[in-house]
Amino acid sequence: MSLRPSLLPLLAALLLPLSLQAQQADAPVDPQTPTAEQDIGTLQAELAKVEAERQRLADELANAADHAEVERLGRQNLALRDRLAAMEGVAQRNQQEQQRKWFIVGGATVAGSLLLGWILAQLGGRRKRSEWLN
Repeated sequence: MSLRPSLLPLLAALLLPLSLQAQQADAPVDPQTPTAEQDIGTLQAELAKVEAERQRLADELANAADHAEVERLGRQNLALRDRLAAMEGVAQRNQQEQQRKWFIVGGATVAGSLLLGWILAQLGGRRKRSEWLN
């Protein structure tokens, strides 16, 4: 049987992995090499540790974000309280000014009424009391 020269390297490439696989199958199993079950157990334990660390870091990040939000809200609350105090002062001054204005209007009304009554009394002349009694 004659093989073509181009098929010979192809046949060698196909047979080489088979010979390596046969050598690995013949190799003795070392009792100290970890088995797949041991690897899975080790990896699951490591995964649990990593997951716990991830959860701790996520909680810490959430607490830090909450703390920053609380500080921001505290500063905003102080600013709003200062603004409220200023607005209450302005409102109080406006109310006092309004009261003063109405006090002046009321006083001027009373003074004008008294003046008008006096002027009308002067213009009408004085009548004697005897006229009233008769």
